[in-house]
Amino acid sequence: MTSEKPDPVLLLIWAQAARSGNLHAAADLLFMTQPAVSHRLKQLQEWVGEPLYRRNRRGIEPSETGLWLLRIAEQIEAALAEARALRGDTQELLRGSLALVASHSNAETLLPRAITDFRARYPGVALRLVTTNSRRAISMRDQADLVFVEDDAALSGATDWTQETLVETEIVALVPDRHPWLGRSEPLSLSSLAEETLVWREEGSGVRNHVMQAFQKQGIYPEIRYELSGLAAVRDAVRCGLGVGFVSALNGAGQRPGIATLTTTPVIRHKLSVLHRRAPSHSAKAFLALLQHMVTREKAG
Repeated sequence: MTSEKPDPVLLLIWAQAARSGNLHAAADLLFMTQPAVSHRLKQLQEWVGEPLYRRNRRGIEPSETGLWLLRIAEQIEAALAEARALRGDTQELLRGSLALVASHSNAETLLPRAITDFRARYPGVALRLVTTNSRRAISMRDQADLVFVEDDAALSGATDWTQETLVETEIVALVPDRHPWLGRSEPLSLSSLAEETLVWREEGSGVRNHVMQAFQKQGIYPEIRYELSGLAAVRDAVRCGLGVGFVSALNGAGQRPGIATLTTTPVIRHKLSVLHRRAPSHSAKAFLALLQHMVTREKAG
């Protein structure tokens, strides 16, 4: 054998022979004849320039050089096993499905690009997304692989589920783009906001819960006059001048026509989180990995 590169197939044959300690047994495991195994081992021995084994009454015993080649061959076997596992995971993904339930803030900010990238990478996965508020999303978790909420302590007594925070941000006030507050340089106090007509999300909304808690910590209990379902309805109401609303700072509402955003004091903290089973499906793990990579990249950039 004159090639400078070893033939991996010869190394794999040697691994079976060395472990078996018998060329006949190795031939059976490899579905080869014993003369064919002997010929291949002779080729490997000629390539390495050292004896691979010594014969004994039971069969063969690896030489020191043979043992070194056995370790190398076993590394090749391990690499092939990893490749087979990856192929199995990918095939399952290609045949799989993925059900997402998400709060409106998650659905408008984090998920669109992640879903687009995931569908491009795994076109065979049947992906379904349902949007609702955080409370209802949690109650629907048995119908989903991944649940996206705006609560950093959403789980109680669900030992088969776990929660991870994806993004920490804040909630901002949403006002018409002609509002006189837009000329102010300092953040809006919650006490000044409480004197305004407020446009609220429906019960169960993560944004609503965070804002209400922030008011109550200041000893303020604002009136709930307008209660709308979904971010789009709140944006339209504010744009029409119905009152002041609240959205995640990630929402980009300030860049939409007719409305603008203002920060508050104190800052209203806001977390976007994901709930998943402790043993997630292959498609759920793949989506999470893609989403977390996207979030990390955006934080770094």
